Amino acid sequence: MAVLAIVFAATLSSCSKKGIKDPVTLDKAAGKWSINAIRHQIYTGSSTPEDSTVPWRPNPENFVIFDGVSAFQYAFNGSSTINGIYSFIGQDSISINLDGENNRWKILLLTPTNFNIERTSDNLHDFPGATVVTYQSFVR
Repeated sequence: MAVLAIVFAATLSSCSKKGIKDPVTLDKAAGKWSINAIRHQIYTGSSTPEDSTVPWRPNPENFVIFDGVSAFQYAFNGSSTINGIYSFIGQDSISINLDGENNRWKILLLTPTNFNIERTSDNLHDFPGATVVTYQSFVR
């Protein structure tokens, strides 16, 4: 019975997704990621949000590249690339300074294949007066 319990425990531990509960480090985010989706949840005085996905039109591709130190490049729906800087805050957030605007994003998931972040804002120019939760999903 003890042998069966050891085999069962080993099977369960080998199936867990590495990276979800591990501390966030610079090397985990380093490299090129495709921007898979950008989505907004828009709250305008109601507890039920309006959901909106930003149209995805790669020209030629949508990507973000983290250099593993502090610099990154970002391209979404356009032919130009924007340079920025980033740093990790604790084990669950990333500070991203892009085009002169600094924002703190909560890291929802960071694995070798998926990197999902979110931030909440009360002053997005596209949604005046609304609280907006923005999600970005990167894959490789």
